Amino acid sequence: MQETLTKPRQARRTSSATAGEAPFDLVLFLWARRKLIFGITFLGLVAGVVAAYVITPLYRSEVILFPAITNSVSKALLTEQSTGRDDILALGDEEDSEQLLQMLHSDMIRDRVANRFDLLAVYRIKPESKHRNTELREAYKEHIKFEHTKFSSVRVEVNDPEPQRAADIANFISDQVDSVWKDMARERAEKGLNIVRTKVEQLEKDIVAWQDSMRVLRDLGVHDYHTQTERYNEYMGAAIVKGDQRAVKEFEERFKVLAQHGGAYVTLQDRLFNETKRLSIMRMKLEQAQADFESDLPHKFVVNKAQPADKKSYPIRWLVVAMSGISAFLLALLLIVVQENVNKVRTSHVS
Repeated sequence: MQETLTKPRQARRTSSATAGEAPFDLVLFLWARRKLIFGITFLGLVAGVVAAYVITPLYRSEVILFPAITNSVSKALLTEQSTGRDDILALGDEEDSEQLLQMLHSDMIRDRVANRFDLLAVYRIKPESKHRNTELREAYKEHIKFEHTKFSSVRVEVNDPEPQRAADIANFISDQVDSVWKDMARERAEKGLNIVRTKVEQLEKDIVAWQDSMRVLRDLGVHDYHTQTERYNEYMGAAIVKGDQRAVKEFEERFKVLAQHGGAYVTLQDRLFNETKRLSIMRMKLEQAQADFESDLPHKFVVNKAQPADKKSYPIRWLVVAMSGISAFLLALLLIVVQENVNKVRTSHVS
């Protein structure tokens, strides 16, 4: 009975001792294979040093842009009714920043940058390659980035092997925002301008025709239907009181003319008044459309232009060497684990 109770205690002490010796066994285990670990780690460090000096260095330049709050010069300057988004000097909000960011990602800007700086040659992409456009897009995204900041501004970041070219590309992209935006809006503005101009010209022709008709009616004796009717009634009453039959007969003839042409006169007069007022509004819209079509108002504010960097931003050599050494060390541990597992499998099969 006593021996039975003693055995579990001895087993627990044995297992505790084994657990306490485990870290020491691991250290001895790794120390026994130190040459392999040190060798692979050293090779990783050498490879990291070589890679740090072989990798093409990149220089970073950036431009900070703020969007404008309004893009329509007619709404900002030529309308009497003003809103909170009519100030051409105000900075845009987050929604305007998103629109500016979308414009920077447009294919039109990318193609213009690629053609201007021959990015196929810069990124070493073969012009005859079947996938050159895809390769160009991927290289463009890798070297040129657009970021929305917490201040509702947009950062244009360019990384390039040549510092001057990096600055030139960043500034060129900034300049192309207005150019592309104007080209995109110009087509719509031109169509709107043509529509308004056609309506104004047609309305002017109609008014001229109605004025000619009014002139004909005036030649027939209808000058102002309401005033003439009132005066004729007054004069005819006086003639009847006086018993002047000649005057009464003359006014009766004039009333016949008013009765025959008065309705047309009133209709033309009302239409001419309404259409003249409408023409004034249409001419104002034509002026606004002309201003939008000819507008060269910038769509962004440039906080700072890109300058050539005097220090490379990539690669960070010490980081490359450190990561290469750590990776080699972990690879060595992995190889040791694999080797031990293979040995255990072989031993189990042999036994």
